[in-house]
Amino acid sequence: MGQSAKPAPASVKPSTNPPNLDSIQAIPRTRSLRVLVADDHEMVRFGLCAMLQSQNIEVCAQAKDGQEAIEKSRQLSPDLIILDISMPVLGGIEAAQQIRVFLPDVPILFFSTHKTSELVALVQSVGAQGFVAKDQMAATLLEAIEALREKKTFFSF
Repeated sequence: MGQSAKPAPASVKPSTNPPNLDSIQAIPRTRSLRVLVADDHEMVRFGLCAMLQSQNIEVCAQAKDGQEAIEKSRQLSPDLIILDISMPVLGGIEAAQQIRVFLPDVPILFFSTHKTSELVALVQSVGAQGFVAKDQMAATLLEAIEALREKKTFFSF
């Protein structure tokens, strides 16, 4: 879980070959996706990070609350931010609103144990591109990340 990553050299061009969407591992990338993971439960964070790293996705930072997610997002400019909705100090919704000010185009994926259409509408209103219910994360997280990586949305609840 290094905190600094070297950007891809400017001369590297993305592959023009169409990606094989059958498996996230089969998609060629010029550099690893850098992800920030925020959840107040240490074991959830560790499990989520282990899952991401097993798929060669770089976890550039972890945060235990929304305020720490804002600070680390500002410092590291991750490619994707995964936020729990309910966290101490500052919740995920409020953190996303503040992160949007300085990282307007970075995809945000929310996850929560709560899963209502009202909650999904709320995360969409703060600019989130995705939502995954915690009880569906093992089955859908990688699919959600790939959708966001391809500039699509993914809402599963």
